[in-house]
Amino acid sequence: MEGKKETRQWARNNALKNAKIKKPKPKFNLMSDESNHQVATDFSGKLAKPPWGYRQWMLAGNPAIFFDHLVNRFGDFVHYRGAFNFYLINHPDLIKTVLQQTNKRFDKNTPIYRRFANAFGNGLVVSEDNQWRCQRKLMQPMFGHRAIEQFFPVMIESTNEMLARWQARPNQDSSFDIAPEMSRLTLEIVGRTLFRDNFGSVSDRIREWTHTIDTYSAKPPIPIVRDFWFPSGRNRRLKRTLREFHGFIQKMIDERLTTKQKDDLLGILLRSQDPESGQAMSRPQIADEVLGMIVGGHETSSSALTWAWYELAQHPETLTKVLEEIDQVIGSGPLEIEKIKELSFTRMVLDEVLRLHPPFWFENRNTRQKTKLAGVDLPIGSIIVMSRYSLHRHSEYWLDPDQFNPNRFRPKHEENSRSSYAYIPFGGGPRICIGTHFAMMEMLVIMALIGRRYKIELSCEDRHKMSAATTMTPKYGVRVIAHPRAS
Repeated sequence: MEGKKETRQWARNNALKNAKIKKPKPKFNLMSDESNHQVATDFSGKLAKPPWGYRQWMLAGNPAIFFDHLVNRFGDFVHYRGAFNFYLINHPDLIKTVLQQTNKRFDKNTPIYRRFANAFGNGLVVSEDNQWRCQRKLMQPMFGHRAIEQFFPVMIESTNEMLARWQARPNQDSSFDIAPEMSRLTLEIVGRTLFRDNFGSVSDRIREWTHTIDTYSAKPPIPIVRDFWFPSGRNRRLKRTLREFHGFIQKMIDERLTTKQKDDLLGILLRSQDPESGQAMSRPQIADEVLGMIVGGHETSSSALTWAWYELAQHPETLTKVLEEIDQVIGSGPLEIEKIKELSFTRMVLDEVLRLHPPFWFENRNTRQKTKLAGVDLPIGSIIVMSRYSLHRHSEYWLDPDQFNPNRFRPKHEENSRSSYAYIPFGGGPRICIGTHFAMMEMLVIMALIGRRYKIELSCEDRHKMSAATTMTPKYGVRVIAHPRAS
């Protein structure tokens, strides 16, 4: 079987190398039909059904590896049956169909998102229908290009403070784990954009709270045992964490109402009103949104940045090109927002990192009505799962998909003719991540400022293993040595 797989892989790669990569031509097209709820798709494959309980133990270990095994073994449309029943889709056309139809024929009413709701309340991540539309409308102005640019100085200030701490380390040649450094930095940026506060001594507690929420949300929702009312140790820890977290957030809201601060995200949230009804967000709604921004706003960026330094240290020739671009574009002068936009190769590196190591690596949806997808009848309540980890390694859309190659994102490169839904690090459809522009600017600023001062090298102590919880992270961190660069 492995030999056949390798042969297929070689044939696909060879074909791709000798022809421009294009989105596959439609083999058939299921037109939308309200009578039987057919959903249009260009996917031409068949539904595979592995034996009941097939390698179920892998799901409890590393679900990203398990999903990748399923699609490599059975194809891009798999009906998995066992302790958990779900449909796994891995073809861009199927994924496009489901994501674009979210809020219509699909929603987030899944066991996994219900676990998210236990942690995040009814914030933007998990809310549905009119409530989601209202919240999205209220929060959209906060994440537009102009709004984000006002936080550019905050990103610079926080990064420079971290670099000052690095410079003050007594032994500059000693190794350290860059993962918690990136986590601390991105959390400080979130704090300053939300509250004009870097969290100070509370930052360690917030990272603990975030870790508790992350590990809780990632666990398979076993009935009863993992129901929120069940008095398990994990549930008790989450409830205690949420009490402490919400207490902290409410305190920050009280302080903001007293100081009347207007130029941070919390101030914008407190002033936001629905343009049609004139209704503002309630305090519980604001607290839910703030919690979601704190947890999601630093975990995903810190994960991506950690993987970026790992890949650059593994590929010194690419690191050299990044440092040369930073020197040429930024130089030794003040960092300006227009200069950040000129870091084209560094942006390609980040795009490639997000392809190989997507922080929020999976999506799942629920069928809210009877639906026919690619000719297959899906009953109401069917769970649909998609893995960005596998999708971004799809051999029909990516040359040598397991290889780190930022040049595949070069303008007019043949791989840029792929389906847009073959690459979805921030999701797609109406529920695409609202913080995409903020995250990309933040990561470019951090990489530019670190790269201007240091050359990052992997320590011989580093151990590499991928962990897939809610976010995809290096299980043992990434130990590096930061060599000061000549001024």
